[in-house]
Amino acid sequence: MRELNLPHQEPILFAKHVIETEGDTNSVKVEFDTIPSLAMIVEAAAQSSAAFDKGEDKMGYLVTLKNIKLLEKPSSLEYIVKVTSEQQIDALTYFTFETYDKELIVATGTFIIALQ
Repeated sequence: MRELNLPHQEPILFAKHVIETEGDTNSVKVEFDTIPSLAMIVEAAAQSSAAFDKGEDKMGYLVTLKNIKLLEKPSSLEYIVKVTSEQQIDALTYFTFETYDKELIVATGTFIIALQ
């Protein structure tokens, strides 16, 4: 497991460790202090995109959300986010994500991160 280096502070630091990397997909353990809202799950997914960091000291900004779906009511404090890098154009990277509570998919969607 590799810890993520994020500029966030508690209580909004959700993404904790990269569990697995498989091709263009990283699985990241995320933790919450309370049962998360959909907005918290999306923020955790955006934070999980830091698993693609190549040692560069850059700031990432969430700029676009698309097709965000809550498939199941959240009921846990710990999840696995599978985030996939789909396409990169200059400083913009397009990601898809799935958030799992064990084997159950809780939320899915796409987002774009801009790096500076």
